[in-house]
Amino acid sequence: MTGAELGSVIAAAGLVPLLCAADLRLRAAGFVAWTAGVVVLAADLLHSPIARVRVQVTDRPALAAGGAIVGLAVLIGAAWLLRRRPWLLLIAAVATAPARIPVHAAGEDAHLLLPLYAVLAVGWAVLGWSLLRGDAAAPQLGWAGRFAAAFLLWSAISLSWSADSHQGGIEMLFFLLPFGLLAALVAAGPLGRWELRLALIVQVVLAVAFALVAFYQYAAKDVFWNPKIIVGNEYASFFRVNSLFWDASIYGRFMAMTIVLVSGVAVYRRLTPPLGALIVVLFAGLYLAYSQSSLLALVAGSLVLATTVWPRRVTIAVIAAGLAIGLGGLAVSLAGNSARNVSSDRSHLLDLGRHVIAEHPLAGAGVGGFARAAVADTKTPWKTTAAESHTTPMTVLAELGPLGLLAYLGLLVALVLDGIRLPRSPVRMTLLAAVAALMMSSLFYNAFFEDPATWIVLGLLAALAARSSRISGAVVSAPAPQTTEAER
Repeated sequence: MTGAELGSVIAAAGLVPLLCAADLRLRAAGFVAWTAGVVVLAADLLHSPIARVRVQVTDRPALAAGGAIVGLAVLIGAAWLLRRRPWLLLIAAVATAPARIPVHAAGEDAHLLLPLYAVLAVGWAVLGWSLLRGDAAAPQLGWAGRFAAAFLLWSAISLSWSADSHQGGIEMLFFLLPFGLLAALVAAGPLGRWELRLALIVQVVLAVAFALVAFYQYAAKDVFWNPKIIVGNEYASFFRVNSLFWDASIYGRFMAMTIVLVSGVAVYRRLTPPLGALIVVLFAGLYLAYSQSSLLALVAGSLVLATTVWPRRVTIAVIAAGLAIGLGGLAVSLAGNSARNVSSDRSHLLDLGRHVIAEHPLAGAGVGGFARAAVADTKTPWKTTAAESHTTPMTVLAELGPLGLLAYLGLLVALVLDGIRLPRSPVRMTLLAAVAALMMSSLFYNAFFEDPATWIVLGLLAALAARSSRISGAVVSAPAPQTTEAER
């Protein structure tokens, strides 16, 4: 077993008590395991950059020592502030979640969530200090936390047989392991009405800023960062924008999520003219991305909100119509080539997924191994870029096998139950609509677990449901179930 495989398993095992356990000793052990595992994984995966850093430290010891002292001072100061104002973690996570910085790491170029990692580092320090003092709040994630922990642990174990251990290590180090900690930190924090409202305000302010940049790009016909979009706009009949994001679909998903959250306020509170104007502006910014997956995500989230206010018969009719359309489309795709001609790229990727599943039916190709396993038997086994999956369920089954798919589906079911569990609350139903939007987007753009928004919403929804259930259980003699202040 390599250092990356060992570190990944140790860190994921540490997340199990952090996500599921209330006992301080178990969570302290999990904290130590997560920290040690991440260090081992990073040291193995990033050995070349670490070696370069060691050379720089040797050449310039005074500068390196000064930088380390400044960094430590900033970390201590930020941790002290977060310790006194724990609500800042949620706000900072929401504010930094969209920011992806281009860097060269692990031997390749990537767009990493460096500002969010800095927030997680501060949260990690505060969690460690709180566990040492014995006053750390326990995250109450219920079954959602259990299934998330199972998914993370099985993903880490699968790294030992991954068809692409390097890519699998990147997936674990930069996404699954830090985002699992993010969900635990969010769920353990204060989730009152004021905190949730401020988090939504931050999300909306960012979305408006991104929309304004998108409007400028469309008017000036000037797209940033991504040469693929720039070249595509030269030959397409429409002009696609990406705002301050690298990928237009990631930008579109962020806008769709924001519209769903704002629409929840309009549905459950009151649709005022300013709120309606805000939704129009955000939708215009989303539309210019020309992201089909984002538009479908918006539809899915909106339908969830609508079903809570429509009469039951209308809701059943809409669901039945949706199922009929979906089954009809599936029948057409199986019977002929029309659907394949419309989306040949997606169909090709689905074919690759079926091939990987057939070759690895039990345990899968391992985390991060989809693309490498898909082209393993071709004449160009090194061309993995064109074989990356765009469908999360297919990716999970192909990489993690039936057990991974079971954990993934269990997590989705747990989140749905958390959203609809009585008593229904506007906050929980709005978060459930956001989950539906993320799920729909992930069917066409494989980024369900790689998007920090998924883990933030997971932590919020599961924690609010668990707290509401606990309060309701404590007042069973009351004439009506009670809800928390945040959910009211």
